[in-house]
Amino acid sequence: MIVTTRPLKIKYNKSANTFQEFMQIHHNKHSLTKEVVFLRYIGIPDSVDFYKDEILKMEEYFSKQSIFYLRLHKLEVIRNKEDVDRLSESWRMWQTAAENPQLLDKLSLCSKLASDQLEWTKKLSFKQMIQLFKENQPYPNETLLKNFAVKFLYWMDCYLPQIFSEENPTSPKIVFIGDITQHELLFLYFLSSLGCDICYMNPKGDIANLYPIIEASSTLHMCRHFSEKEITLPIKSTSKQLNIPAQKMNAIEEWSYEQLASLATSVVMIKTFGEDDKVLCYGSGVVLHQDGYILTNLHVVGGGKYYSVLYENDTNEYITHQFVKYHDMHDLAILKVDRISHPLPVKMDGQLVRGQKIVAIGSPLGLFNSVSDGIVSGFRDIRQMSMIQFTAAISNGSSGGALLDMHGRLVGLITAGFDDGQNLNLAVPANLIYQFAQNFIEIPC
Repeated sequence: MIVTTRPLKIKYNKSANTFQEFMQIHHNKHSLTKEVVFLRYIGIPDSVDFYKDEILKMEEYFSKQSIFYLRLHKLEVIRNKEDVDRLSESWRMWQTAAENPQLLDKLSLCSKLASDQLEWTKKLSFKQMIQLFKENQPYPNETLLKNFAVKFLYWMDCYLPQIFSEENPTSPKIVFIGDITQHELLFLYFLSSLGCDICYMNPKGDIANLYPIIEASSTLHMCRHFSEKEITLPIKSTSKQLNIPAQKMNAIEEWSYEQLASLATSVVMIKTFGEDDKVLCYGSGVVLHQDGYILTNLHVVGGGKYYSVLYENDTNEYITHQFVKYHDMHDLAILKVDRISHPLPVKMDGQLVRGQKIVAIGSPLGLFNSVSDGIVSGFRDIRQMSMIQFTAAISNGSSGGALLDMHGRLVGLITAGFDDGQNLNLAVPANLIYQFAQNFIEIPC
């Protein structure tokens, strides 16, 4: 059987008046070829108040014209174990069918779209996103690829059915405002390949290390002024709100190891540089707050002149001189990096017990974000400080890494291992982390 459905062809509008083109309304839902706008609107034209007013006027205009408009500030985070398991199975089936057009045509990939043309375009575009991820991933492996695919499928499940419903006869308008991750920007590019007009707005500056294909497809509008402070906009009825049910962690059922491993995106590798600009040591760190606050060990960063921070799935190396706070006795320190990140929740209720399962994530011997499992084997007082003893394997470079319970919460910060003993490792417990860093911990809703 030959697949006869023709995919949508996209032509990117590169005119000088791209913002005006973004405001245009095109009734071309059933065309084989669509002209779309992908605008990167960076900075602010005048004042912050003027910037906000212009956005709200745009939203009001689209509402009056009955245009589907969606304003985003970040994409949904997958937290439900059932969703992870379901989408992991979808990814497994995709891998079997991806290279066979007949199997791919029959494959159910997330919620089916009403248009056969859009459904087939969706599958081909997803295939392209997977290839782009592989080509731009500095540390490629199957686990990272699966984590990316499951996250991307979750976004497809959340957003596509309502963006492309039969009630929307025109090209949807999607606006993303604020700092954005590489993967989120790739999802915007994916939406543009399905016929959405995209406007990425960031008053602070453009994203670093753009995918070349996104740079080629989008048009940059650079304003003369920038704003470093956070810009908040009211949620109005003119801005479409998607019906996405709130996801809450199951307090009884444990997460899978694959799901826990995906939290490695919130664990970083740290290099500490001395006065001679040579590396003094390597270590790990844990994202505590989305505004770039990173918890690590004092012995990892102490005595450093400056630091570099590496994030999973990000080719950029972030240099920082911002040493925010430290505690000598507890061996804790906080760095600040100019990057938006997803924080790990800190366990602030209940007590760990001996024999409880845990997972450690860090960069032992420079092996970026290695994951190991074990149990809590005891509780020790070391140099008048309470410590968690655990069995998950660690090595030099793991210091500052995350010790997680089976619900993805930070229960300890890895701090030491005994060279003369096997699996005799220590972590600073969560209650001490909270006492030290409570002003920097982002509390999940």
